[in-house]
This record gives sequence, structure tokens and C-alpha cells, in this order.
Amino acid sequence: MNPPEPLALLPKADLHVHQEATRYLDLVLAEREGREPYDWAAWRRRLAAEVPPGRERLLRIGSTQPVPLALDADDELFVARFAALMRDHAAAGACYVEVRCGGDVVTRDGFMSLFRRAERQVRAEYPRLRAEALAILVHGARDPRQTAAFAEGCVRAADEGLAGVDFLYTPYDTEADWTPMYRLAERFAEAGLGITAHAGEVSTANIAAAAAMPGLTRIGHGVHAAADPELMRLLADRGVTLECALTCNAYFGVLPEVDGHPLTRLVEAGVPVTLATDNPVQLGTTIEREYALAAGLGLGPERLADLTRNAIRAAFTSDERKAAMLAELAEAERARLSGGRGGPARR
Repeated sequence: MNPPEPLALLPKADLHVHQEATRYLDLVLAEREGREPYDWAAWRRRLAAEVPPGRERLLRIGSTQPVPLALDADDELFVARFAALMRDHAAAGACYVEVRCGGDVVTRDGFMSLFRRAERQVRAEYPRLRAEALAILVHGARDPRQTAAFAEGCVRAADEGLAGVDFLYTPYDTEADWTPMYRLAERFAEAGLGITAHAGEVSTANIAAAAAMPGLTRIGHGVHAAADPELMRLLADRGVTLECALTCNAYFGVLPEVDGHPLTRLVEAGVPVTLATDNPVQLGTTIEREYALAAGLGLGPERLADLTRNAIRAAFTSDERKAAMLAELAEAERARLSGGRGGPARR
């Protein structure tokens, strides 16, 4: 999909991309070893043929690891695979990306130093690209003592530059008990961490509970809110930003095909929305493609620029970075209106 020039020049932002550790390690190693990387297009075809769309297909995310995760212990490979993710986003026109890291990645010794090293490498080529890191806390998947220790690690990492925490929970498709998560969210917010949570991807369950979480300003997915005017009003009134991943929603079948996606309904209801790639390697997408898909749903240049503006304002980053990105977006908008060239720069 080749987007028109105005779209290609628009600065884009992705608030919801998973680190895809072994997938990016495979890409880095394939290039170094002169081999073909794992064939994710074939994986998607097989999964589509074997598993019907919906929750069961969604559960297959992460089920295939093309290379051993043990390779991630090497600092050089660790930096290289984060740089590969950031470079993919920068090449697709992103000015900003937030990378969600599961497992114990963010509590690794020196994590933020390594993450910033990757960012510097990419910014040497794409100076307008900024990146931040988030931790994923999967509630219910750990022993309470492990959860407490992980939370301590996140609070310590906040002092080193960790930007936020994404809450995942069980059950995912029915209402969960959010009480323990509220207590953790209060602690994270006090430490200065941004709060987001996965909710509303497969049903309307947990959207209202997530919106009530202390410190929460964003929800990952949340698109099933479009089926309930009261939920859309709640999100709009509270200014909760939804991180929408069009390709992800369509492929895993949690919503109709992209052309039936309720993105425009959410926008028209006044809900702040952004676009995201979610798992770009597995799904074969880029942030540029997600913007092109939104344009195909009827969003014009001004509305698409609003999506970037929403993302910058909702970003878990410094006010200084936000101001610089908003200025760059305004510059690109002026260039578009005057017929000139603007947008993300590459040296």
C-alpha cells in the first residue's frame, strides 16, 4: 500500500506496539547471517486456515518463537532488536513510539540505558524519532509476591526513565476484579508512571472498570465501546484516549473487517483515538499502513493529523518532547496547506 504524499509526510505516532522480542531478534540475526527471516505471512495464512477468528485466534499471539529468547541476554542483540523496532517506525514516518515490554525486561539491570542507546542509534539517522518504554503487568499470571517484586522493579525503573505501565489481566473477555490493580495503579501513578490498560478488545467488558483506574489516561484497544453510547460518553467525558489497532482487530477477528471498523464512530462521538501497530512483525503492518487504512475509512488529512495530535498529548513522555513534536506537526500541516514539503526528517 503506497500512501499519497500528504499522508506519507504526516508525522505519525504509535502508542501501542509490543516489543516482539524474539521476532525482532530473528530479523536482526537473519540480516547478519544472510538468511531469510521467519515467514510471518505464511504463519498468518496457516492460523487463519486453522483457527476461526475471535478470542481463540487472539490467544495465539506469541505462540511462535522463531529464535530462542535466551539470545536476548546479549546486550548488543538487546540494543539491536530495540533499534530495529524503532527504525521500522521511523522509516514509516513515526515521530514517536512507545514500546511495551513484557516479562522482566524492564527490571533488567541497565534496561533504560540500553533502551536509550538504541534510541540514539536510530535518531542519528532519523532525528525526529523519539521513543519511550512501558512495562506490561499481567495481573493474575504471577504469584502475589512476584507481582509485588515486579512492581518494586517498575518503581525503581521510573527513576531511570521508564515511562509507564500497561495493565493486562485475567479474565480478559469478561468482567474482572480490578481492586488489586487499582492499588498498584495508585502506587505507579505516585511514582510518575503513566497508566494504560488493555480493555474492550473482544467485548465491552472491563472498559468502565479500566476508565476508573487511578491515574489511567489511556486504554489499549477499547474499540467495543463503540457499541455502547454510554461507554463512549464516559470515555469522552473523562478524556480517556483509545489506542486503536486496525489491522490487529481485523486479523484476529475481534471486530469486522477493517472497512467495518468503528473508528470513525468513536471519533464522531468525541472519544480521543490514536492509531497503533500492536504486533507489527506478526501482523505485517506499519504505522504508515495504519494511517492509510484510517484514510480509507474516510478520515481526511485534518482528522489524521488530529490522531497524531491526540497521541502526542496522551504520550507518556516529557513536556519538552511533546512541545517539540507538536511544533513539528504544526510545521507539517502548514507545509501541506501551502503545497510544500514537510514531515519527518531523515539525515
